[in-house]
Amino acid sequence: MHLKETVFLKEYKMIHFKPLVFLVFILTAAVHSQDLIDQVSPPWGYVFYDWEGPPVDVIVYIPAETKSNDPVLVVVPGASRDTQRFHGSWLSLAKENKFIVVTIGAPKTLFPDEWSYNAGGVMTSNGDVSKETEWLFSVIEPIFFDVKEKYKIETKRFHLFGHSAGGGFVHRFMLFKPNAPVVRAVAANPAFVTLPNHNSLYPFGLGGLPFDDLALSSWFKAEMAVVLGEKDLGPRTQPLSNGKEAREQGPHCFARGTLLYKVSKQQAKEKNLDFKWRLITVPGVGHDNLGIAPYACKYLFGG
Repeated sequence: MHLKETVFLKEYKMIHFKPLVFLVFILTAAVHSQDLIDQVSPPWGYVFYDWEGPPVDVIVYIPAETKSNDPVLVVVPGASRDTQRFHGSWLSLAKENKFIVVTIGAPKTLFPDEWSYNAGGVMTSNGDVSKETEWLFSVIEPIFFDVKEKYKIETKRFHLFGHSAGGGFVHRFMLFKPNAPVVRAVAANPAFVTLPNHNSLYPFGLGGLPFDDLALSSWFKAEMAVVLGEKDLGPRTQPLSNGKEAREQGPHCFARGTLLYKVSKQQAKEKNLDFKWRLITVPGVGHDNLGIAPYACKYLFGG
């Protein structure tokens, strides 16, 4: 009799316990799901028109179980403008580290040269200065805010990465857009660089531009890393990146990126300005976005 009562009580408790467990599971799942945002469905992006310049392609990747306040990385591709390839090189890292990837596609048909792409469209090859609202630099923030609205993202600032031509774009963007909501930026293997002096005309220096020490102060205190592949020792092929002024900066991207960092650090020291840039060199890697990405990721998100 005692045994039967015990079995009965156990069964009674289990019958009443199971619905309680199920209720707790449902409530937990509901709370958890409120923190997550939906992944992007094909075609995984759209064309952005809402600015004064030409249309720009946008590709977005949101890893599974991403929260609305997880980090956002904006990626600027290299001279090939192979947006999908540059986007794809970040997907595994984004999945592992839980951040959203937004890759910018500026088609060559609309942004045909290094003036309009690497140098941000600030001026034409004839030296004519463009309206700031039409600079390619000026589309980055509107795209970020548009992506936030479309996908219900609450993150207030973004991280920024560019390689090769994109690396040139990024270090110039940080100069021309000092108030942009950037957490950290990486200029990787820039094809040629803008040095902080007025002896050379833009985009190789600041000649012809109204930048003073205050502008340099904002630039130098930006959280930015120049990330260089130690085997990136080959020549560039585009008119600006293979021209006389670029070759004077060094024979290859590794030399030019190193020069940018060293000259900027020296300028900051001479002018008694804060300098927060970092120089990160990657052994065994050349002009390779995929090989650079893990090291850039560590700087951008790992401290």
